[in-house]
This record gives sequence, structure tokens and C-alpha cells, in this order.
Amino acid sequence: MFKSCLLAGCCLLTISTFAQPLSSTDSSQKIIIQNNIAEKKAVEESQASLKIYPNPAKNKISLQVAGFTPGIAQVKITDTKGKLWRQDNRLLTNGQEEIAMFLLLAPGIYFISITKKTTVVKKKLVIL
Repeated sequence: MFKSCLLAGCCLLTISTFAQPLSSTDSSQKIIIQNNIAEKKAVEESQASLKIYPNPAKNKISLQVAGFTPGIAQVKITDTKGKLWRQDNRLLTNGQEEIAMFLLLAPGIYFISITKKTTVVKKKLVIL
């Protein structure tokens, strides 16, 4: 009887010892999956783009936005000194949008930036 209890105790000890590395493997797999998701998100954010045309422009421009996830994005127009001239919130409904804007800006160089969460794309605009 004592031998069978001792044998059962050794088996339980052996099983619990081998079960622990399995749980650490599961947690390392979770970390790998989380890293893959973060890398995929970084790749998606790096593919965000902005095209402005015509550039140089007078009073009307079109912004071609691509690579952003759907949602509200912030459009800012600043000059070379950093002064904010215009700020709009625009709804992006799919991966590629075209935004028309009418501007009343003095001739000069400006920067247009589109921000959504942590993704920021900035381009230069010349007004004649």
C-alpha cells in the first residue's frame, strides 16, 4: 500500500513538473502573437500616404489619402513657422479617400498633416 501511494505521489510530482513548461510555452506563444500583431500594425501605419494636387495651388486642393484605418482623422494646415492656419476633422470611411478643400491662404509654403491615432503623414503645399 505504501509503495502504491509513493508511486502515485511520484507520478503526480512528475506530471506537475512537466505541466509547468507547457504553460510558459503558452505564454511565450501569446507574446509572439502579440508581437506579430504589433508588427502588422506598424507596417499598416507605415503604408499611410498623402498626395496633394494641384501643387502649387491657388485656392482649391484635393487630398488623396490612403492607408489609414476608417474613423475620424485630423487635417491641419500650418505655415513654415508652425502657425496653425486651419484644422478640420474628416471622416475616413475606407482605405482610400479624396478630400476637396477650398483655401484662402496668402501665397507661401504650408504643410498639411493628417493624423489618426498614432499615424501622422505630412506633406508640403505651395500656394501661389
